[in-house]
Amino acid sequence: MKRGVTGSDKRSNEHVQSFAPVLDSRKRKIVGLWQRNGRYYAQLRVDLGNGRTAPRRLPLNADTLDDAKAELERKRTERRDGKLPQTGHRPRLDEFAREYLASEVFLAKKTGTQGIERQAINRWIAHLGGVRVDKITPAHIHGFRESRLKLGRTARTANLDTIALRNVLKLARDLEHIDRLPETRQLKEKPAAKRRPFTREHFGALLAAVTADTTKNAPLFRLYLRFLALTGAREKEALAVRWADVDFKREIVTIGSGGVAKNRQARDVDFSPDLRALLHEMRANRPPDSSWLFPSPQRGTKDIPAQSLRESLLLVRQKANLPGAGFHSLRHFFASECVMAGLDYMTVATWLGHQDGGILVGKVYGHLNDTHKKAAAEKLGSLTGSNK
Repeated sequence: MKRGVTGSDKRSNEHVQSFAPVLDSRKRKIVGLWQRNGRYYAQLRVDLGNGRTAPRRLPLNADTLDDAKAELERKRTERRDGKLPQTGHRPRLDEFAREYLASEVFLAKKTGTQGIERQAINRWIAHLGGVRVDKITPAHIHGFRESRLKLGRTARTANLDTIALRNVLKLARDLEHIDRLPETRQLKEKPAAKRRPFTREHFGALLAAVTADTTKNAPLFRLYLRFLALTGAREKEALAVRWADVDFKREIVTIGSGGVAKNRQARDVDFSPDLRALLHEMRANRPPDSSWLFPSPQRGTKDIPAQSLRESLLLVRQKANLPGAGFHSLRHFFASECVMAGLDYMTVATWLGHQDGGILVGKVYGHLNDTHKKAAAEKLGSLTGSNK
């Protein structure tokens, strides 16, 4: 039976096919000269350092065909003179992982993402650290994933670990240490448990539980919960909002202006009547020594925002008997209330920071709109005096 082409197969094929021979003005192949993604490569037989030779493609520092031809001859001369660096050595995973963790590719990621990926890479090093990157096989990856599953980790966790390894090996491929990535398929993940709707009643119960005897940060925490529910902001995004991000004249609040948004893109949320009232209330009671909407209660003489209000959340949700409630529940609450109010999906997506034009909003919350409309129609009652 013919096997279907997986995503990794496609990527591998694309990599193999991306090298193209360079042609001269008469459409003839120039021996030893190749091109990929606009870059020239010399193909030479090189010393592997073990008494054997093998063909290798070496990147050339050339922008034009003439420069590439000259560089190719230079490489051939270096090879004849024994000055060409040995390219047969392939680093071990533990060696190359350090190079990856210091690379621009890795350092461009958000701090939280770096931390998670670094932990996964360290697990791979403990499992395969001494194996050369070109010798890592699907069997190695399968064995690692099986060991993770035996420890009680989920298929999703094992898949995320595999993605971390693939990121390392992608850089190894780009640096010509390997020809292609090992072909593996993701483990089948269990579907996520159906999310329990977070309703207005739940939100009211959560607010009612925010009292001084529950958490010492009760006034600040109450404002914070209301802000999340009225903007759809994520936990860290809300804590990073400054008063400079609130434009009372245009009636918008900017979320993520400091680059803390998940996609690093700031977004504007327009004032609703409730959000307008909340922000005016907060401005009237604003601490004069802070530029943050939610200043740290322990800031002292420093003007810093609250770092986390999660401890207050744990105490409040326990009192409200809402063990599943989280800060992200309020983001879903905001989105569902917007949809049930009849707002178009694109507007809701813009406020949430989605960049898909409302596709995800419609997929996740679209049924609420239909349900809400049917319930509203039932409440309408008879307009003609007929019960038929």
